[in-house]
Amino acid sequence: MNLTDDELIQELSKRFAQSRKAFSDLSVVNRKLLEMNERLERSESLKSNFLSNIRNEINNPLNAIMGLAGELAILGAGNEEIASLSSLIGAEANNLDFQLRNIFMAAELEAGEVNPRCVKIHVASALRDMVDSFHHTAAKKNVSLNLLFPEQEHEFLAVTDSEKFQIIIYNLLANAIEYSNDEGLVEVSCSVGADGCLRISVQDHGIGIAPEDQQRIFDRFVQLDTGTTRPHLGHGLGLSITKALVELLQGSISLNSSPGEGTLFIVTIPPCSIMDDEDSFSEAGNLFFFDDLKEA
Repeated sequence: MNLTDDELIQELSKRFAQSRKAFSDLSVVNRKLLEMNERLERSESLKSNFLSNIRNEINNPLNAIMGLAGELAILGAGNEEIASLSSLIGAEANNLDFQLRNIFMAAELEAGEVNPRCVKIHVASALRDMVDSFHHTAAKKNVSLNLLFPEQEHEFLAVTDSEKFQIIIYNLLANAIEYSNDEGLVEVSCSVGADGCLRISVQDHGIGIAPEDQQRIFDRFVQLDTGTTRPHLGHGLGLSITKALVELLQGSISLNSSPGEGTLFIVTIPPCSIMDDEDSFSEAGNLFFFDDLKEA
């Protein structure tokens, strides 16, 4: 097609006008995207600050309740009724503290704000403290807790994130007791390999899990029994958080279960590097956040 000079100039002008409009539209879209990104960043910052503030607002009175329960137990020593009430208060506060920590951990995982902070821990002491904190819960169902240690338990050290390790084991213990039969048995065993890998197993002898459900239980908010009259408590966060934290620590979690024959969870966690302080050490669970519950 042959164009005159005037027609060519008009066509070029039209094309330039279209290009300017497209560039202007693109600039508007880019500006809106930048504004949206700024709003998202502010929203994430506000959410992080909110989580931090609400954590403190809840933890402070909750810690006070647990501390007062401990004081009540000491002052009421020798009085069976007071001892029973203080034990109940401490156990319920302990359970609420655990549920809240799961909720906060889920929010932090969702926001990508969870990073390992590794220290040396005395595994036997830490596990003993955790199992002790479950005696009241286990007693409600007459479930026995059996903790198995290696022969040289005083040398049983590992390098891992103490807080996340405790949340992992606490969730597995809570799950094992919840799904045990009355007068059942929960067994916890541990070992540290020559390569420094920490291996923990939690075995119950309860209702078990069907093969088709064994992967679904690690999904967030999934519970195998549903409805308002479901026999087992929980919010469907525990095992999903456990799996996420194990993977964050570069470890693995597996299970072996059959309906009616109980469930065995096995967690393997490799050692991690101590970044902040090479002398960091958690002996007898002293750095763990649940230890103060033992006083309640």
